[in-house]
Amino acid sequence: TFFTTTMTKRSTTATNSNDNNNNHSPTNKRIKMADGGEVVLNWGDWMGSYKTGNLVDNESERIDRQKAAFGGDTIARLKDLNVLIVGMQGVGVETAKNLILSNVGGVMLYDGGIVCKEEHRGSNFYVTREHVLEEETTLGAASLTELRTLNPFCRVDLLDGNSTLTEEIMNKDVLGTPRGYAAVVVATMLPKKELFQLNELARANGIAFIMAVTNGVTSSIFSDFGPNHEITDATGEPTQTLAISNVEVLDSKPKLLDVAGVKEGEQVVVVTVAQNEHGLEDGDVVVLEDLRQGMEGLNGMSV
Repeated sequence: TFFTTTMTKRSTTATNSNDNNNNHSPTNKRIKMADGGEVVLNWGDWMGSYKTGNLVDNESERIDRQKAAFGGDTIARLKDLNVLIVGMQGVGVETAKNLILSNVGGVMLYDGGIVCKEEHRGSNFYVTREHVLEEETTLGAASLTELRTLNPFCRVDLLDGNSTLTEEIMNKDVLGTPRGYAAVVVATMLPKKELFQLNELARANGIAFIMAVTNGVTSSIFSDFGPNHEITDATGEPTQTLAISNVEVLDSKPKLLDVAGVKEGEQVVVVTVAQNEHGLEDGDVVVLEDLRQGMEGLNGMSV
């Protein structure tokens, strides 16, 4: 994993989803401050992306290797995500674990009230023999305490059994943050009508919708990121920085010069870079920076 900090063991006992699982109260946590002092916090008092003071440094140090791998911009975007996960069997619990370790802002679990059975021990690695024998502990309740221990800077909770998915997906203040859901992941089979309704609600409200289900040796996956999904990093390659060696304004575009969107005879600007191979392709976005000698007004412009 990305994280190596040792977490205190929680003493909370999982209960049935009908008994308000989202009110679990794990033991208090002692967090060291940057100045050497300590502060005792209840779970949920200091999590998510809304922090000030010395504790920000603790989180930054915790995800240092992750930041090196993904980049600061991606980490900042992840921190603003609230994700609803529907289904807490194999795919659901694995998705929850990975999102929490990725340091998203919050993860809300929904298990549909499914009680732990012996066969669930083969898919949900948090389900124990004791959960099965209790005959009342749901999959989400069995997983909640352990998932919360993975990352103290990510809010994790279990949706109340009386709540409906269509109501919850419209929640604009998820887990006490002033944000709604950025994505919903359906990891279990649902009635076709309900599935379509969730997808339509998500699409209409700019929420990414992903369905990933396994059935033995077969699996299905469906994603709908909406009509205006913007890809900010298509290749994963680092952003190039190129030095401009010359800028020339041609009053009339010559026939031999092919420029998309510019007709013959129209004015065109030709920018030459110092590197022999710039690696740019049609559709790439170039941001102008550090221009001088009367061209300062172009700094920050995207072309």
